[in-house]
Amino acid sequence: MLRSPLLLLLCLLGLIQINYAQSGWTRPQGTYYLQAQAGFFSSNDYYGTAGDHFPSDNSFQAFQINLYGEYGIHNRLTVLLQTPLQINSFSNTESVYGLGNIELGLKYRLLPNWPLSFAVELDIPTDDGILFASAKEPNELGIIEQINLPASDGEFNVWSTLAASQSSADGKTFGSVYTRFNFRTEDFSNQWQSGFELGRNLHERLLVIANLRVQGRFSDMPSSTGSFLYGEGTTFTAAGLTGMYQIADHWRLVGTYNYTGGWLIDQRNSYRGSTFSLGVAYE
Repeated sequence: MLRSPLLLLLCLLGLIQINYAQSGWTRPQGTYYLQAQAGFFSSNDYYGTAGDHFPSDNSFQAFQINLYGEYGIHNRLTVLLQTPLQINSFSNTESVYGLGNIELGLKYRLLPNWPLSFAVELDIPTDDGILFASAKEPNELGIIEQINLPASDGEFNVWSTLAASQSSADGKTFGSVYTRFNFRTEDFSNQWQSGFELGRNLHERLLVIANLRVQGRFSDMPSSTGSFLYGEGTTFTAAGLTGMYQIADHWRLVGTYNYTGGWLIDQRNSYRGSTFSLGVAYE
């Protein structure tokens, strides 16, 4: 077997994906927002399910193309859709690719005059969570080994999010705070996330957003079933910075940097490292 610790999908998506919808605002009826973004993550700095550190010369690499959209079906109700294409590999394996979990949800604004929202998102698997990558070279016995690097985790998740936002009187500064709960199936332990973001229009064309989020688990003893396969017991802290620059009417260039570590919560079953992404948005 390949000996590098395995980061699998839920952990992986937690590192690469951007939490687009974590604000109290909903879209006005009949309006929409679309974003396409490509992200890359690479690390050999793995932390196991008990928090043990396992550095390795064999790096895990993930590339994701993510399509995200929002549509206001009512001034207080927005539909959300997110679809990722995932490409995974270790430095000593071939790359494998597939469609990741599809997220489909609704966000409802609870108060008419203040941006406080509640969202429910279904995390829908696209396969059975089995996708083997082959080693680039045979082992000492001449055997080409394989390791499972799935694009989808093969199980349903239900995310619920409570978020509140506020903007300054001039509209140039805003902030959001949120709490999320992930109700998992297949006997995996449930998870939580909490975080905030702070944005500022530095120029009429340039918006900069800083964010911080923490993911934890409810169970002190996560299920041993598939613990390495599906991010069971994954905990981490992620901080990031996003820049959005308007390049034309309705069009923005989007660049994001995120770093995942363990400074606010012990890091477990995840890799420590940086994610870089670039994309475009239309509104």
